[in-house]
Amino acid sequence: MRFSLFVALAVLAACQPVPKPFSHGDAPPRDLLRLSDAPGIEVLPVTGRTGEPLDQVIAEMVRALQQQNVPATYGSANKSSYLLSGALSEPPAPPALVWTLRTQQGAEIGRVVQPWPGPPDTAKLAEPAGFTRAAAALAVLIQGASPREAAPPPVHVADVAGAPGDGNSRLRAAIEQVLPRTGLALVPRPGDDSLIVTGAVTVGPAHGGEQQVEIAWTVWDPFGSQVGTIAQSRPVAAGSLDTNWGLIANEAALAGAAGIAEMINRIDWSQGFQPPPG
Repeated sequence: MRFSLFVALAVLAACQPVPKPFSHGDAPPRDLLRLSDAPGIEVLPVTGRTGEPLDQVIAEMVRALQQQNVPATYGSANKSSYLLSGALSEPPAPPALVWTLRTQQGAEIGRVVQPWPGPPDTAKLAEPAGFTRAAAALAVLIQGASPREAAPPPVHVADVAGAPGDGNSRLRAAIEQVLPRTGLALVPRPGDDSLIVTGAVTVGPAHGGEQQVEIAWTVWDPFGSQVGTIAQSRPVAAGSLDTNWGLIANEAALAGAAGIAEMINRIDWSQGFQPPPG
């Protein structure tokens, strides 16, 4: 079954008026992702399930990273470059391309999950929009290597509600574990200088032996105004999440955290939080 993450690495327009960078499908502003003096990224070979090289996948990722102002190469990096490896997810996990960013010494910096619809073939993997969103999230991971005009606010993960079984606690624990890998700082309690992330889960009725599970990760400012939402959806076997969410919670958190980080890092925080008018 596919985990169709409609905007796992993209931003939905919020209910409240928001800055222009939140327009759906827009690339992150270049001034927020300027890495002129930062180390580049070397994209390592990616192979298919039978060992065949996926050269088109490598070419698309290099192109997408360069569009994000990230120096990216294939097979010609210097000693200060980060190393980016890609691997296809293994069944029964949903089809996805998992990008792992490491230092030259092998220390993992973070992961970005690039989901796509349909069977795991090169044609589907090479859809440009998916690479653009994944590259934007990878750029966020290495932004800490260069100065920024204003660091994003820390984040407090609040309650997740609506999930059956252990879903609420599992999803909250998973998103708390994954968010720091994107470069965002977490705080144990909300404050006047922090953002708040909540989760809402909806499980649809059983139909044809399946149920549709939808997860919405919403980011709020300290005044209670909605900043934006990352929406996810997946069909599951009817009743399979009634007690134990298992790896599905981790999969949702990986993609959701990348989307949350991209959304937060698109904003110029140099002016701090602005109270709502009136």
